[in-house]
Amino acid sequence: MEVNEILEPKNLLIAVGVMVIVLSCLGMANSEQWAEWAWDDEPVGEHDAAYEQMWALHMLPMGIMAIGTGLFVKGKPLAQMSMLASASILLVIGGGMGGYMTGEHGYDGTPPITWMILPILSLLLTLVLGIVGYMKFKQFNEE
Repeated sequence: MEVNEILEPKNLLIAVGVMVIVLSCLGMANSEQWAEWAWDDEPVGEHDAAYEQMWALHMLPMGIMAIGTGLFVKGKPLAQMSMLASASILLVIGGGMGGYMTGEHGYDGTPPITWMILPILSLLLTLVLGIVGYMKFKQFNEE
């Protein structure tokens, strides 16, 4: 049994979507704590917690779209959407929220590792989703 037979874009999209929704809800519920972790040494105001809530809410539709795509899109378009969704999410997280842009503005504190397990797992699954989407797309083009 090959990897592309085991890993299906549909299942990965639904799994990543559920994880993103859970993370979004956790972010909205724990916004003050996330703000303290993120700004590290700097004083944290109410507006910082509000920004954390807004970022968490901003991620919720991405989870819903991932689940919807996994449920309603089939065949070659599913493979294409898997690649596109993976690249988009990795760009938003890596380039903005968890990577370059936040570090440039002093927003670079690190939460305890127990709070990072689910986000790291989500990013890894998102990367795998893009790879699996590419493998399926390639398979459709060979047929």
